[in-house]
Order: sequence, then C-alpha cells, then structure tokens
Amino acid sequence: MLLTTINIFFMLTSSTPLADFTTDRDALLAFKKAITVDTSGALSKKWLTNTSICDWAGVSCGIKHQRVTGLDLSNFGLHGILSLHLGNLTFLQYLDASSNNFTGVLPAELSKLRRLKLVNATCNNFNGQIPRGILTNMTTLEYIDLRFNNLTGALPSNICNNTPKLKRLSLIMNQIYGKIPRSIHKCSNMEELSLSTNMFNGNIPTEVGNLTMLTLLSIYDNDLQDALLAFKKAITVDTNGVLSNNWLTNTSICDWVGVSCGIKHHRVTALNLSNFALYGSLSPHLGNLTFLLSLDVSSNYFTGVLPAELSKLRRLKQVNVTYNNFSGEIPRGILTNMSVLEYIDLRFNSLSGALPSDICNNTPKLKQLLLKMNQIYGKIPRNIHKCSKLEELRLSMNMFSGNIPTEVGNLSMLTTLSLCSNDLLGNYINP
Repeated sequence: MLLTTINIFFMLTSSTPLADFTTDRDALLAFKKAITVDTSGALSKKWLTNTSICDWAGVSCGIKHQRVTGLDLSNFGLHGILSLHLGNLTFLQYLDASSNNFTGVLPAELSKLRRLKLVNATCNNFNGQIPRGILTNMTTLEYIDLRFNNLTGALPSNICNNTPKLKRLSLIMNQIYGKIPRSIHKCSNMEELSLSTNMFNGNIPTEVGNLTMLTLLSIYDNDLQDALLAFKKAITVDTNGVLSNNWLTNTSICDWVGVSCGIKHHRVTALNLSNFALYGSLSPHLGNLTFLLSLDVSSNYFTGVLPAELSKLRRLKQVNVTYNNFSGEIPRGILTNMSVLEYIDLRFNSLSGALPSDICNNTPKLKQLLLKMNQIYGKIPRNIHKCSKLEELRLSMNMFSGNIPTEVGNLSMLTTLSLCSNDLLGNYINP
C-alpha cells in the first residue's frame, strides 16, 4: 500500500514537467515545419527528434527546468513563416530571428510569452501589423527590434500601457503610418526610440519630452503621407474621384493610386497622375518626397507656378507636366542644378520668363528638354551646350529672340532640334 502511494505521488509530481518539455518540443517542430528553405541546413541536420531539444542549434534551455529560454536563429538563411506555435514556449526570454527571409505576419501568439525580454526580427520580409499585445501588454519586454521589414498599420493608441521595462523600440524602415501615440511616454524606461523611414505623420507628441531616460531619438524621413496629403489638399476638383476615393489615411501610401514605392526602402519613388482630370495647384510639399525619381502630372488642369521646391529632389530623373495651365517662370534650379535629371517635358502650358544664362551648369545627364508652346522669351543661352547629352531640344512656339547660338552645334548627341515659331535669326529645323 505504501509503495503504491509513493508511485502515485511520483507520477503526479513528475508528469507536469514532462508535459511541459513535450510542449516545447512540439512548438519547435511546428516552427521547423513552417520553414520552406533551410539554406545552411541548421534545422534539417541538427534539429533531430532523437536528440534533446536543448542540444538543437540556436536553442537555449534553463539549467534547472530544462525549458526553452532562448531561440537564436539569426542569419541561418531560413525562408518561411514564423509559426504561431512559438507562443507555446512559455519560458522563452529571447527570440532572435533576424537576418533571414521570413515572410508573413508576426504571430499574435508571441504576446502570450510573459517572460519574453527580447524580440529581434530585423532584416526580414514580415508584413502586416505589429501584434497589438507586443506593444501594449508585455510586462518583462525590454527590447523590440523590427527594423527593415514591410510592417504596416498604425501603432496602437495605448502603446506602452503595460510595458514598463521597455528600453528599446526600433521600427526603422517599415511602412508604419499614422501618428506617434501620446501614450509613448508611459514607456518611462525607454532609452532608444527609432521610428525613422516610415510613414508617420502629424506632430511629434510633446510627451516624448517626458522620456527622461531617452538617449537616442530617430524619427527622420517620415512626413511622406503629409507631403501627399498636402498635394491632395491643393486639388480643387477631383473629377474622377481618384484621390478622394483612394488616397485614404488608413491605408499605406504605397497602395495609393498613382503612387509607386521602392521595394527595399518603401519610399515614394514615382508619382504618375497623368490624365486624372485634376484641377488645382502643385503643392510645394512635393519637395519633401526626397526619394522621388519620376513625376508625371501631364494632361490635367493644373494652374499656378511650378514649385521651386522640386529642385530639392536630388534623385529626380523625369518631370512631365505637359498639357496643363502652369504659368510663371520655370524654377531656376530645375534647369541649372539637377544632377540626375534626364527628361523635362513642360510643353503646352503658359510658362513665361527667360531661360537662365547658367542653364545646364549642373544637369549633366539631361537628354530631353521640351518647352514647346509656352510664352518663354529672351535669348537661347549659349550655356546650352553644357547639356552635352541632350538628344532632343524642343523650343518651338515661344517668344525666343536673337540669334541661334552657335554652341548648339556642339551638342553632338542631338537628334531633334525644334525652334520654329519664334523670333530667332538663323537656320532651324522644323518639328
């Protein structure tokens, strides 16, 4: 009888740790199953069912209880998704899946890990929203690094409500939008807050000033949505409802009609609004789209001046505003100091003024300069020959006067020269 009692007691006291150990094993095997490519063979060769999980590559266990406490899979060359079964590793303190090729969403089950101190998923291809619980209700979490992914959505308004130990929050280079929540100050132990190169808008909340432990604050390159919303605000008539129905603040700007973004950095690289039947002016805030390569607002009903701020766009290669009603002078910087600009099409507008004498001073890549049918006057600057790669020069139907500069003959790449319907002296080629 005594022996039976002892055996029953032993079974009751030992069954729970064994079950927990099995739970950890099953969670890791489910994780392994979700891996589609194991480039280095770390999992296929070392995560074997006939060995202890505590001996598996990247797995750390507690000395006393032999439960999984750490998972370091950084730079393992893994492809696949992050299994939701990781939420069953209830003793997990450290999760590092950085520098792999994970896709899909971050599983919400991670927020169940009440002992978790560190999450590092940087340099992957995760998308979707950050699980709300990770940012609002992780009492032991100290470190979150989700940089260089494709994460979207807005930060929860109650961020930091129950993350008292959080010291580092790094979300650089994602597609997170909306405002920085005022609740951020509740992360009172925050030392690093890195939100750069996302799509945050609005003001930096004054509550950030209450983060007395903060040593690093990085929030540059974020006013992208503001720049496009300012553009939208300057539109007086949106005939087809393209902007009013598609440019919505609760969606990523990379999904907006006419907007293209870079694959790696998710910055706006192109704005193609040709033939959208838009009325209004061109917002100077477009000058904040610092990664813009191409701007096409041709065949609309824009009025007003071309904003000088466009000349701040040092990556800009193409500008097409033909068939509008722009007036005033062409911003000097566009014609004199755009080092990568290749194509300028300003035809069929009401632009006036003279071309700057130092045209082409720093536009070494310009191939096409199309100014036909405007009201531009004065002489064709001799400096035009410095656009040595110019292939097409169309200045017809303006008010140019004086001699055709002999320097035009130095444009050895030129295939089309159109100067008719001006007050020029000398020979020219009809368009």
